[in-house]
Amino acid sequence: MDLPLLITDDEHVPIYLQIVHQVRYLITSRQLVADARLPSVRALADQLGVNAGTVAQAFRILQQEGLIDSQRGRGTFVVPLPDASTRLSSRQAKLVRAVDNLIERAYALGFDAATTQHHLRVALGQRVRTVPVMLVAPSREAADKYAGLVTQALPDHVLSTVMPCTLDELEAGVPWVREAYQRTHFTVTFMFALSRVEAALRALDVDGEVLGFTAQVTSETIAELRRIAPERPIAIVTEARNVNSALVILAQHTRRDVRQAQVLTEVSGPGAWDALDPTTLLIYTFGMRAALAHHDVPHERRMELAFTLSEESVSRLRHLFDDRVAADA
Repeated sequence: MDLPLLITDDEHVPIYLQIVHQVRYLITSRQLVADARLPSVRALADQLGVNAGTVAQAFRILQQEGLIDSQRGRGTFVVPLPDASTRLSSRQAKLVRAVDNLIERAYALGFDAATTQHHLRVALGQRVRTVPVMLVAPSREAADKYAGLVTQALPDHVLSTVMPCTLDELEAGVPWVREAYQRTHFTVTFMFALSRVEAALRALDVDGEVLGFTAQVTSETIAELRRIAPERPIAIVTEARNVNSALVILAQHTRRDVRQAQVLTEVSGPGAWDALDPTTLLIYTFGMRAALAHHDVPHERRMELAFTLSEESVSRLRHLFDDRVAADA
């Protein structure tokens, strides 16, 4: 089985990382389902026209992230992601421990079962069910944007507080993050950042649950891409880690040879910007807005490659606090 991967001569993203980024996206967007068998290292290297060692390096990273598993004599397979019922069982076990601790403390204070039950019932009746959620993203702009989208996706019957946080803030363990995790169990982040976020939480000794989400191109953006005149020069303006994903999207929704498109990233120098044809349409991702403003790119030459939460991610978030749905999933 050939994988729909696109390898480019990108000086900023090594080929092994191009493979990692694209295979990770195929898995996290469920285009490669659990237990799907991947091509062998040699077969994928032949398909892409690259060295087998490069593919092996990419597979090692994906295995370290827990996305694939290589089994001697059988092949390499996509690892199933934790399902809702498994997550619910884990949370129920933590709830039992928390209730046990509450009862033990109440008894230590000299109260009997009836008094303890009365105080618990009164407290539950007076408290609004509020669930704090940490939203972790690579940049402040992305954190703020997706915190809003996650807030909209969470069920209406639960009052949720979604706190935007950057990966750097989480990994540094800044004071407000440490304090927030005293009362926060759920962390939501991009699927590609899942392993990094989990490692950061382990370093902070946080016993919580990390939920990964994926993003998809909006239908409005797809319609705009299809309307681009075939003769108009285009350039991709995105973070280096997203170059290949952006090119694949353009290849899917335009009739262009995207290998000929110019590429600008956060490490491109002023000369690359100055060399652009003045009629070039700059197709950019959210995180590059500041770069466009810095280089005074007029709005009529800009087109955002806009993303939103995937439908699958929205569905999982809406069912997150519905124990009946989770139990039946």
